[in-house]
Amino acid sequence: MEVCQTRQCFKADNGSIRFLYTRVLFNQDGKIFTGQSSHKNPGSKLHMKDLENVKHIPEEAYSPLTPPKSTIAPILPADRCYLKRPDLMSLDVSPGLASPVLQELEVCELIKQRPHSNIATYYGCQSANNRVIGLCFERYLITLLAMVNPGHLNKSMFIRISDRTVTQELADRYLPGVEAGIRHLHSLGLVHNDLNPNNIMIAADDRPVIIDFDSCRAIGANLDKVKRTHEWYSPDVHVSVETNDLDALAEIRAWLTSSTPTRFQFGG
Repeated sequence: MEVCQTRQCFKADNGSIRFLYTRVLFNQDGKIFTGQSSHKNPGSKLHMKDLENVKHIPEEAYSPLTPPKSTIAPILPADRCYLKRPDLMSLDVSPGLASPVLQELEVCELIKQRPHSNIATYYGCQSANNRVIGLCFERYLITLLAMVNPGHLNKSMFIRISDRTVTQELADRYLPGVEAGIRHLHSLGLVHNDLNPNNIMIAADDRPVIIDFDSCRAIGANLDKVKRTHEWYSPDVHVSVETNDLDALAEIRAWLTSSTPTRFQFGG
């Protein structure tokens, strides 16, 4: 039994946070399972008897068949390629990840045909046994969020304690490139729908690059089951429209330049 990943799960209870269990993702005999441990830090030397609610995750739930004519990524060193794999931990709350993988792959194949310097470079998918096991992108240095807000303060706290002169300079430096990237997406008939500081990377040449296309949809598509980031979008919007990205860009600008949370559209 090889433990691949663990994640602690909590629940709000009468104003406090109560530990529920630790979700464990593990490999046994080449098959992937999830289970629950009552320990916060169960360690790597677990046995099946130590876990409850053990479930097998079939390969087809997260690794779809590779579509014909998909770009197969070349073999690249780890410092050049970021391999995006499905988050198997989320299968406890999501019925399957294969369809979202195909959705993002389709978007990335379209972007690859018409690349842009402010949109992540997509090299192709990695495939094994004719199944997609990950999407390969150029690896970038750091997210905008980590660069300017390493403590991950909430929006209101961040604008109260950060140096507005510095963040104003960053807005002037990076946001025109971000806008150029999203307008290019729109020219392809796509909307990102999850633009936020954690989905903007800074490249080695100090260029802002938009990443993460699992929420990207065609203009006019329904968004009811699409993952978006809390406080960076309007929950009243249920359709993929260009203003979703433009409003999110305005929110990022307010986050970097404003001195009062009243400028936020989506709370803080």
